[in-house]
Amino acid sequence: MPKGKLKVSIVILDFLKSKRVCENVESIQKQLTDFDYEIIIVDNSCNPANAEKLTALKKFDNVQVYINERNTGYIHANNRGAAMAKGEYLMIVNPDIIWPKHDILQKLVNFMEKNPQVGICGPKQINDNDGSIAMTVRAFPNIFLQVARRTFLRYLPWIRGLVAYDEMRHLDYDKLQSVDWLQSSFWIVRRELWNKLGGLNKAYFLFMSDPDLCLNCWKAGYDVIYNPDVIVHADGRRVSEGGFLAFFKKWTLRQHLKDALKYQWQHLWQRNPRVAQSEKRKA
Repeated sequence: MPKGKLKVSIVILDFLKSKRVCENVESIQKQLTDFDYEIIIVDNSCNPANAEKLTALKKFDNVQVYINERNTGYIHANNRGAAMAKGEYLMIVNPDIIWPKHDILQKLVNFMEKNPQVGICGPKQINDNDGSIAMTVRAFPNIFLQVARRTFLRYLPWIRGLVAYDEMRHLDYDKLQSVDWLQSSFWIVRRELWNKLGGLNKAYFLFMSDPDLCLNCWKAGYDVIYNPDVIVHADGRRVSEGGFLAFFKKWTLRQHLKDALKYQWQHLWQRNPRVAQSEKRKA
């Protein structure tokens, strides 16, 4: 039975993970809510077998599936899905996410409704492969530290602490708190804010659009919040994994560096907007 106004649009971008996407969507369908939601799947895989599995999800009335003829990149494909969304809230969700409890979607929307100053919110993520907490929270990017943590430099005494802070290893992942930025593996975003900021920055292809949007969220006067009261599962695999030698073997790492350089240049010498926002509110 329809429950009224469409509240949430969930955008899932796939690249060769159709089996996991199907599990993702099946777990979303078990969510108990007092509002309607839609699921928009965009496929960048360019693989007929993968596309066939995704197309089968159209059996659900609230699922749309769009198969791209070419890999248009993470930013463009997510923006395409968001452009078709009609919900009051927009969710960007990685294909490997599983929703283990039936109240996750309701709790996230309730939290956003009760906290109008929050622009972006993300949950705690648990990695399937080892049960560890996924480190989805980061400090705003620093190109030197991004390189250092992939090399022997991360072990030098005067750099080790900086790398640990950059990776937020000191963070209490059981605490509700504001953060610099959250990885876009699972976001709920106010649609009006998304539209105001223009979605994910098209200057990037695969990486850095998430810190960029979070930074602009803070600039716009909204908070970015990590919420451990909500827990989802992920497969624990990251396309940006790898040390220095992997840079010469993996295209994704080379793309990560290119996008990181673009980010650094775009935000060169800018002050941390979360700190600025905090000081402004205390004044």
